[in-house]
Amino acid sequence: MLMMTRYAALLTALGALLLHGPFVTAQTATQSAVQSIPQDYPAVKIAGLWWMQHNLNVTRYRNGDSIPDGTDNRQTWANLTSGAWAYPDSNIMMRSTFGLLYNAYAVSDPRGLCPGGWRLPTHDEWTALTNALGGETEAGAKLKGKDGWFPGLQGRDELGFQGLPAGFRGSDGTFGGVGAYAYWWSSTSSGINGAWGRFVDGTQPGIFMMDGFKKSAFSVRCVRQVSNGKAGSSTR
Repeated sequence: MLMMTRYAALLTALGALLLHGPFVTAQTATQSAVQSIPQDYPAVKIAGLWWMQHNLNVTRYRNGDSIPDGTDNRQTWANLTSGAWAYPDSNIMMRSTFGLLYNAYAVSDPRGLCPGGWRLPTHDEWTALTNALGGETEAGAKLKGKDGWFPGLQGRDELGFQGLPAGFRGSDGTFGGVGAYAYWWSSTSSGINGAWGRFVDGTQPGIFMMDGFKKSAFSVRCVRQVSNGKAGSSTR
């Protein structure tokens, strides 16, 4: 069992998260149907879903409404009660590599954060992905990209998931973790705090559950059912 207290202490100090310990026993499963396909958004098939190979990078909801840019003003960000995005580390130059960070209000907005045909993965679907890749103690290294991480922290990227360390924005508006940590939301509410998600620590091979505050901002990976659209047409 991993010692999650270390991570709780670190991330609480950064004002980013409220962490909970591991919620499932690690299970090993054979993942024999990992595929890569050309389509509107490149994706890989893992645990019965197509997962985008890049962090989400949109500034409009699915219906066309604009999502506000909350990057600049730290105090304004801390007071938000609606959807917003921010550049990783408040640096526009990082957008093309790492995508954007979104708060939980944007994630849960009924107008839809993911493009048409796509949606956010649920808490249980992140669990299924984790189990398909060998469990909590192994899955992180397999998802981490070979580029974008600080030297020595790169992953094996066995599936082409290309997990990138875009870091986070804390509920107080501060940034951190670029190059060392990757965080992704799920669509599942955790109650009054915000929503469940997963994070990868560059110094560890595992993937860990997190309870992200509503005002915090993390990366997003969208999924689609294998039977939908172009993804469903693959015969490989």
